[in-house]
Amino acid sequence: MTFTQLNTCDETTLCDRQKHSAEDKGDSYIGDLSFTDYYRIIGERFPFMLQLIDAGRVTGPALHRRIKEMNEMSWEFEGQNEGGRGNAYNLAQRNPKNRVIGTLSLLKCFSDDFEKIPGPDKIILDALAGDGTITRLLRTEKLHAPTIISADLSSFMIQSCMEQKFPCIRQSATYGLLKDSVLDGVLIAYGSHHLDGSSRKQAAAEAYRMVRYGGRFVLHDFEEGTAMAKWFDQVVHPFSRTGHPHKHFTRDEMYELLQQAGFKNICVFSMADPFVLEGATPGESRAAALMHVYRMYDLINIAPKLTEALHKLEALIDEFLGGINIERKNSVWTATIQREALVAVGTKMI
Repeated sequence: MTFTQLNTCDETTLCDRQKHSAEDKGDSYIGDLSFTDYYRIIGERFPFMLQLIDAGRVTGPALHRRIKEMNEMSWEFEGQNEGGRGNAYNLAQRNPKNRVIGTLSLLKCFSDDFEKIPGPDKIILDALAGDGTITRLLRTEKLHAPTIISADLSSFMIQSCMEQKFPCIRQSATYGLLKDSVLDGVLIAYGSHHLDGSSRKQAAAEAYRMVRYGGRFVLHDFEEGTAMAKWFDQVVHPFSRTGHPHKHFTRDEMYELLQQAGFKNICVFSMADPFVLEGATPGESRAAALMHVYRMYDLINIAPKLTEALHKLEALIDEFLGGINIERKNSVWTATIQREALVAVGTKMI
């Protein structure tokens, strides 16, 4: 796929039309940036993205309403000053290799044989990208991999993506700002349970709208009734800064969501998705694993002191997730916390 660079600053462009649009009313799109600011910056860095953005969704009253709705909806993964756990989450994800096994398995779901990771000619929207963990992993490991567009409802998260110079856009999973049939794939993972009620159907429908024919939708969560769902209900919900009042998915629900959205060749399966942390000694790797989990879910209510909190956390990991397995791999020690995810894959057929 090839893209032509658009001029972002003449009188006929989308950029110019936006000057008289929603952001003139004081809307903050990403941090202190208006959408016009974002559009100019992203056009300079990643001109291909300008070909993907739907003008009808990002100009006039439509954009104003959308930004207002996102600002009202988003709080859980905003910064600590807004009552969210975005700071702790981003700190936990500083080393993107902690979920490398699951991440690479998910990317393989976008290939025909599920065996290899597609190349950079494929464009995949990571609809719940946070601060761009997947892109950071691919760049850190220098992998031959698809072009990832990081999207998130959170201004805090997409601001971090902008600072890291990742292709990104602030949008919700239920209402995208991209055109119809322009993506090779959409991934909703590591947070899909935050979608509830009708928003799950809306997110699947949006994925179908944005994916081209032959493209895929990959949905990832932790299955209702399993050890991971119990972990969220009995550990994350009572002890996290933000709580976790979210229902997880069932196999039947995943299948029906993709089917109702219009996807074909649907398959639903379990996938290993462990946390893996490294250290120079067994103790360092264990401590890294505990701190990762503590920050990942921002478990500030588990105990008043960190040492006590980590001690209690290790007991809870033993109880719910089977403990922390420590082993030596080459010159480092790895601490592994096993998790099993549920994944659904569907294709948009002609």
